[in-house]
Amino acid sequence: MPAIQQLPRLQLFPSEDLAFRRVVDVAYASLCADAAARGRSIDPQQLQSRLRDRYPAAVVRRREAIADPGPDDVLWYVYRFGSVTPGWRWWEEPGHAWAVFDDERRFVEVSTSLTHIVEAPREALLDRPLEAFSNPADVSVPEDAAGVWEELRRRGEVHSTLRFRRLDGTPREIEYHLTRDGAGPGRHLAIVREIEPR
Repeated sequence: MPAIQQLPRLQLFPSEDLAFRRVVDVAYASLCADAAARGRSIDPQQLQSRLRDRYPAAVVRRREAIADPGPDDVLWYVYRFGSVTPGWRWWEEPGHAWAVFDDERRFVEVSTSLTHIVEAPREALLDRPLEAFSNPADVSVPEDAAGVWEELRRRGEVHSTLRFRRLDGTPREIEYHLTRDGAGPGRHLAIVREIEPR
């Protein structure tokens, strides 16, 4: 007997668009019902295809494994547009936080807005490796960071999410887009935005 698929939670962007939420709810319920009737699993591409009848630029993406707390919490991100501005990818828009890394994953420059997100001064970030600011209790962090860097070398860009905790212990999540040599040879550019909780 096949295993029962864990149905994902959905996190919508923008979350305040109630009309979009209604369309997503109807499409998701229909997708789940059709899949159950056929005994098949669902994937983000199927929901995205249904949404594009009404929202041609809609994007549905599974939260990356590096940000996933485990198999019991499956989350899909559902975007009305791949960007706030139709026709743009969000990381091409001005105003986002950013950081520049060297080949060893060390911070070589950061924006002021990123220091606010990670709650650390610029001086505390520079020359430190990316993984130094991840959850110290997570023993998989060095391996995950090395995997991200290998993917960056292979593909030239990486788009993912990262979960960590504020200084007061509350959870937060960021989305980032990393481009190889995006700030010059051997200088890799990360554009970052915080994901607001639903």
